[in-house]
Amino acid sequence: MTAGRVDIIEQGPRGPRRTGIAVLVALAAVSLIGPLIGILTSRDPSRPAPQPAPVPVREAVSVRPNAVYPAASGAGGTRTLRVTFPDGSRAELTYPAGLNLAALGVRPYAGGTLTGAGKGMEFRALTAPLYGEAETAAGRPMIRHLTGDVTLWPGPLGVDTAGPVLLFAFGDWRIALQDERAGMTFEQRLAWAEHLRGTLTPDGFLTLSAGGPLRLSRPGEIRDGVLVGPQLWFGGLSRRMLVLAPVPDCERQGRASVALDPRHAISGSACRGGFYLAASGDEGFVRSALRDVRVRAR
Repeated sequence: MTAGRVDIIEQGPRGPRRTGIAVLVALAAVSLIGPLIGILTSRDPSRPAPQPAPVPVREAVSVRPNAVYPAASGAGGTRTLRVTFPDGSRAELTYPAGLNLAALGVRPYAGGTLTGAGKGMEFRALTAPLYGEAETAAGRPMIRHLTGDVTLWPGPLGVDTAGPVLLFAFGDWRIALQDERAGMTFEQRLAWAEHLRGTLTPDGFLTLSAGGPLRLSRPGEIRDGVLVGPQLWFGGLSRRMLVLAPVPDCERQGRASVALDPRHAISGSACRGGFYLAASGDEGFVRSALRDVRVRAR
């Protein structure tokens, strides 16, 4: 099975524009010097000095890969890796040591649908940004807290069709829900925030569950020709990337594709034993990933 069109989900890391900020700070400092001198020279020394108003301080956002790096086992030319998908299902990969899949880092992907009285079904994708909160923030302040572990951020710069981002914190994991330009209502965002739950496995993988009006996509579920069920994304920080998805009877499902970072257009795909694989990167990596990686459920 070959891959079809690719839906863009992620955006690249973006840094703050420090030059503009520095100019604004300098102008603000100059405009305050005159009034401050006047206040100091005219103040009655018998009265206590006025206390300055509190100034909001933007919280520091750490920059680190938002991925798990599982330990591979094996010696010689073959390695074995055990993984857990966002729905809690597990698999074991066997692959040539030269692919070095464990060192690429692994991130979860899932889709979900929210239903509401008279409002139909709202589908959204859940991804793990490469650099977590730092990538989502892009140097900008948070809009608001929805719950203790869910925050709302401005949408990615330069993407007219994108709306705000809901960012979920599950332990060290940061999972992003990219809204559309029309946007969900406050009640719909709150429903996502209150009914999506995440649990970490002992080896660091993230599993997701949902309740209330929220339903997560099943393995092999397709929307508009794109697989939206639970997946694992290997890589993304370099050119090499491998997407792995459990798809029951995928050999019979015909043409489909997966949603990928636009920096990693799909170069090829394959389906074996109920698992779909899509790879991008240099020719040798893609060929070996699709030919030599073996996956079995466990």
